[in-house]
Amino acid sequence: MPPPRAADPTFGFDHLSALFQEVLSARAAMTVARRAPLGRSRLVDVPRARLLVALEAYAAELNDRHLPVPYGIRDDLRIQRRILGRPASASG
Repeated sequence: MPPPRAADPTFGFDHLSALFQEVLSARAAMTVARRAPLGRSRLVDVPRARLLVALEAYAAELNDRHLPVPYGIRDDLRIQRRILGRPASASG
């Protein structure tokens, strides 16, 4: 059996799936952090940064594969960048 090739649409699917799973996991962590008692809003900073990294990695992989970035991912990426004060990249 020949090795998988980049031209094969299933090539690297596990990597893309793993990146999406990290987005879901980071979103879940944000949900938990948002439930923190008042006065502990700083607890959201680390999960928010994790979510931004996960969203950026997933969007970058989609762009590298010339696939569209879903509206929800794109919008969430823009929101998280603005909240964290990071400029939007050209790929977002």
